[in-house]
Amino acid sequence: MARVLVIGAGLAGLACALEATTAGHHVVVLERSSRIGGRGTSQNIDGLPIGFGPHLFLKKGPLHNLARKLSGIKMKVSPIQLHRTEIIGSGIVCPTDNTRLSLERKRLLRNGGSNDPIVQGCRFLSCWNSQHSGERFHALQKRKLLVSNEGWAGMVGRLAAALDEVGVFIECGLEVTQIDGEKATLSDGRDIEVDAIVLACGPAATRKLVRSLDAEQCDSVFSKLERTTASFIEVGLDSKPLLGKQAVVDVEQRFAVLDYRAIQPRLGLEGSHLSAVAVGGLAGDIGPTLYSSANERLEALRLFLNQRAAGWDKHIVHQSQQEKITVLDSGGFQIPQNAFANHKVLLAGAWVESEHELSDAAVFSGRSAGRLISSLID
Repeated sequence: MARVLVIGAGLAGLACALEATTAGHHVVVLERSSRIGGRGTSQNIDGLPIGFGPHLFLKKGPLHNLARKLSGIKMKVSPIQLHRTEIIGSGIVCPTDNTRLSLERKRLLRNGGSNDPIVQGCRFLSCWNSQHSGERFHALQKRKLLVSNEGWAGMVGRLAAALDEVGVFIECGLEVTQIDGEKATLSDGRDIEVDAIVLACGPAATRKLVRSLDAEQCDSVFSKLERTTASFIEVGLDSKPLLGKQAVVDVEQRFAVLDYRAIQPRLGLEGSHLSAVAVGGLAGDIGPTLYSSANERLEALRLFLNQRAAGWDKHIVHQSQQEKITVLDSGGFQIPQNAFANHKVLLAGAWVESEHELSDAAVFSGRSAGRLISSLID
């Protein structure tokens, strides 16, 4: 049995803690912020799971499978559907009133190699990157990109409840300032003795911590990693301004808005729950610089909502917004999970090598790290 410290209580950290505990290790999880879940969480306000921008997960993917496994309560899920998805300038992706056009577009999407706005828009909607075509792009076509009736708070809650049941200690509000092969130093000056460490705290915090282990190796490993940020607005409304559409995408400006309630009706019978995102466009993001500040990008997203969800701001029940949050960490390059294994440190997160993307990649890498701990200490 090893003493394992997991730094970060997002999806990757929680999944790692579950796997490591199952393998018989003693696990402690530390989280710098005041709550668990990271970007993949939400806050229930009067029954509305208000979160941090749009999230979809893969049917029978790593996150879905783990969440189902951890509770006897069946999860109600629904897929986003192309006959209720609009690409600005091209209309509904697969219109039900035009069979010929719908079939043509389905063939276009299956081929996947076109620069047609329909293809680009569906790629963007599936993974917030119009140049990438992975499993989520194909899952969107097969109605396998899902929304849960529990929201992200419910899904994270399943992981947290399972950890509590097996006695895994999770402490929030604690920052780790330094690590080595045998201990971790906290911001309050305390040291924690460990046999292995899993860094599931995001690439920026990870890079800062591993630099003290081997600066040259750190620079080499992280040199190709690029990020893309986003602004988001998430609102609960007592109206339905998207008129039954589940998603509207402006691929040229890299905007999208989803109505969670239109996708998963069990989230509420009345009104709508809009989650809108503007991706990239700032200095430092992948791609061209379009905005001078994150606030300018947020205001552009607000204008997009005014145009595509007319009157939304007159019907707000609850609202959350953020000017800048990292939505993609890798930029097409992923870091090996065992890059610092010689220091008894493993990495976990959506930016770590995986066959999956976004939240599913985070869970997959977390569970993989949990399984690798035994070989790390042998």
